[in-house]
Amino acid sequence: MLSTLSCQVGTGTSKKSRPTTANPSALRVSCELLRLFVTEAIERAAIIAEAEGINKIEPTHLERILPQLLLDF
Repeated sequence: MLSTLSCQVGTGTSKKSRPTTANPSALRVSCELLRLFVTEAIERAAIIAEAEGINKIEPTHLERILPQLLLDF
């Protein structure tokens, strides 16, 4: 069935013909937001781990803080 399907791409829609660029200031802001997100996730997971008496953050700690973290950001 795949051999009978055909797809036509219009001119100017190829990824090769469109340059991909990012505004330098937008890139800096995006990087800072990601850095803050990861830092906050680690801090919240560390609080959960400490409350459980564990010195190491485990994936379950991140799973527990992730829903609220996503709502906060």
